[in-house]
Amino acid sequence: MLDILCNVLGAAFLLPLGMAMGSFFELTADRLPRGESLFWPPSHCRTCGHRLPVDELIPVISYLAQHGRCRACDTPIGRGVPIREALSGIALAAPWLIVGCAHPMASLTAGIVVLVAIPVVRVVTQRRVRRIA
Repeated sequence: MLDILCNVLGAAFLLPLGMAMGSFFELTADRLPRGESLFWPPSHCRTCGHRLPVDELIPVISYLAQHGRCRACDTPIGRGVPIREALSGIALAAPWLIVGCAHPMASLTAGIVVLVAIPVVRVVTQRRVRRIA
């Protein structure tokens, strides 16, 4: 019984952590190819320049609350962003939920490998699409 509780609580902690890491990987994959800084300017809408306040920076939840659009200019935000953020959270939490407390290093290693693979796949496929276009 304690193992199940440990696995569930660990996964509940790792899910938002993975989503936050996925959000940062999204920012990295978006800004670095364009030669922008990761730290300045703060998160903003690329269309209108609206600086995102804290309540608009919560992975997946903010996207759903704003119906997938910029709050200031109503420009649509791509559906891939929250999907990859959610997958990042699941990638980190799922291995822990399954075997976490029994094999913590194995579950964290598996989660981190998948978590890192998600943005790598995005960058590689993004480059292929640019070559074709």
